[in-house]
Order: sequence, then structure tokens, then C-alpha cells
Amino acid sequence: MAKRNEPFIRERHSKLGVTYQVYIRTPMGSITKSFSEKKYGSARIAHQNAVLFKNKTMLEVANKTVFKEKTTTVNDIFEEYIENTPISCNTKNKHEKLYRKFVTHGNKPIQELTRADILNDLNAMVNSSSDDLITRVYTIYKKDIVETALNKEIIYKDLTAGLRRPKSRIIKTKKSTTTDRETVLLVERKLLESKTNKFNAQMIVDLIELLYYTGMRPAEAEALTKDDIFPNYISVNKQLGSNENERYVVTRTKTDASIRQVPIHPSLRPILNRLLQGKEEFIFHREDGRHLDSDFVGTIICKIAKENGVDFNLYRLRHLVATSLVTNNVDPKTTITLLGHTNYDMSLDYSNTSEELKSKAIGLLS
Repeated sequence: MAKRNEPFIRERHSKLGVTYQVYIRTPMGSITKSFSEKKYGSARIAHQNAVLFKNKTMLEVANKTVFKEKTTTVNDIFEEYIENTPISCNTKNKHEKLYRKFVTHGNKPIQELTRADILNDLNAMVNSSSDDLITRVYTIYKKDIVETALNKEIIYKDLTAGLRRPKSRIIKTKKSTTTDRETVLLVERKLLESKTNKFNAQMIVDLIELLYYTGMRPAEAEALTKDDIFPNYISVNKQLGSNENERYVVTRTKTDASIRQVPIHPSLRPILNRLLQGKEEFIFHREDGRHLDSDFVGTIICKIAKENGVDFNLYRLRHLVATSLVTNNVDPKTTITLLGHTNYDMSLDYSNTSEELKSKAIGLLS
């Protein structure tokens, strides 16, 4: 196909076909828009629309009316992503908090955003934020802002392509993510002794015991119904999460591998038998019938742990089970099946070695 030479229009070829990019520089800023063969059905029609847009824009530039319309800012693009992207409200809240705290170019026109702007925001985090947090903010720039602007054809260049994320300068020390039975019993005892509503306290203790003997994710346990409890196993097939409009709703499991059957430990049977006598559909619930959710439980447990000088949260129980399975040489297939992981490397990441095992390993050195 012969190239169509047209001032202010660039012709680009890819596996998806031809794209015509209108690029007009003015004293007030640059105007860009793309017209692809894929979108318009043919290169000829895409080119015709590009020419029409160029001629209209040139006329507006000549009449000095093109910049009278509202400028699309980085804030506008982010808000459009939040409003139109089908993600859970919990995820939206997390994105909004990070955006407000770390993105400093919100009032800048999206066409004027540069790679240097993105790097400046990321570099400002290196002395106070973890690598994980830096990556999350980078992802907001890449997915929420740049990709949204590209899809709307407001910009035509991926500003994050090839961008090297800076590394955190925080000095890190290895901390244990697991716990032990002594700590578990201490937290349970303090829960029952506290002035917290006794019904909710007992329900939280029962939840802790189930997690201790199964290694389930807290959200999976919180979604269990009576129909999920069988004589010899617990069926894990859903979790408590959120959708686009509300929190604390039952959703699908984290991955397909998370759907599994977990055998019932003998010590867990009397607890489950008692829980099954309740009138509610869900095994774990508050006294008023609402979900026993991780936010509610976490707040109470955090207070108990802080008052008693111990490090404890519900997810440490999952790490404890992973550690027990790995250090006791349970075969990889059984380990990932019990934990609902997709691969054994993930199970190894969840496990922690003990001081006794490390000392024994060092002792083997000659």
C-alpha cells in the first residue's frame, strides 16, 4: 500500500495494521490523536478521519478556539479509570489512597506528562517506602493513567515503556511471618478475658482454631456455610470479598487452585459441631448476624496483640501451616493442594524455617 503523505499526519505500521497519528504542535501545547485501521475497518477510512480531524483542528488553532475546551488532566484520567474499570471497591479504595499520597502531577495536562514526572514521584519514595509500595505506585501510573489515556487516544506514546523503577533504600531486617501455639493460646485466652462482646470473642477464637488446623485464608474461612462442612473434610470454594459496589460479599476463590477439600483435624471436630448448631447460614458471623469479616476481627486482634506485646494476626496461621508442611517434608503436591497454591515455590515463600533447624543445618558443616 502506498503511503499517504499528509502534513501533520504520521503513518505507522504494525501487526494490527496501519495507524495514522495526527500530531500538531502549537504555542499552547501539542495535540495528538490516533486513527487505526483496526478501529475503522480499513486504512482508507482511518486516513480520511485523520485528515478530517487534522483540518478541523488546524482551523480551531487558527481561530484560537482549540484550547478553550477543558484540558484533560492526570486527575481526570485517573477518575475515569476508577469510575469505568470493573474492579472491587476495596481495590478502588487502595488505588485512590496511593494516588492521593504519592502522585504529585494530578493537575498537569495528560499530554504534558513526561517520563521524568513519573520517575520524580517514584524517586521521592525510595527513602521511606518499600519496593512493593514503589511498584504499586508505578502500576497506578502505568495501568490507571497511561493505559487509560492511550486507549482514549489522548496520548500515543507509552511513557512507562522501558522505565526502570528505583529501588527502595530502606534497610530491611528479616522478620518472621509465622507464629507458634503458645502465642495462639495467649491471644485466645486474652480475647475471652477481654470486655469485648463474649459471643463475638468466642466466634473469633473458633475462627483462629480453624485457621490453625487448616491453613485456610481468613477470607475463605469467613465465607464458609454449613453446606461446606462434610464428615471428613471442609470444602473451600468461595471467599468473603468485595465487588464494584459493596464490601463483604461472597465472591469466587482467589484462583482456581484455591478450590480444594481440607481434611478435618480431630481437634477441630467439636468446634465445628458446635458451630453447625447455629441458626445462621454462615459458620462465622457476629452476634447481630453480619459477616465476621477480617477488618472487624483484625482490629480486635491487633489491640489484644499490642496490649500483650506479641506479634500476631490471622494470616500468620496460614504461614504456620505452610512451615509445618514444608519442614516435615510433606510432598509438594499435597502441600500445594492443602494450601490452595498454584505451585510449590509459593508454598516455600509462605514457610519459615526455625532456629533449631538452622542451627542443625550449620552443625552439619565440616
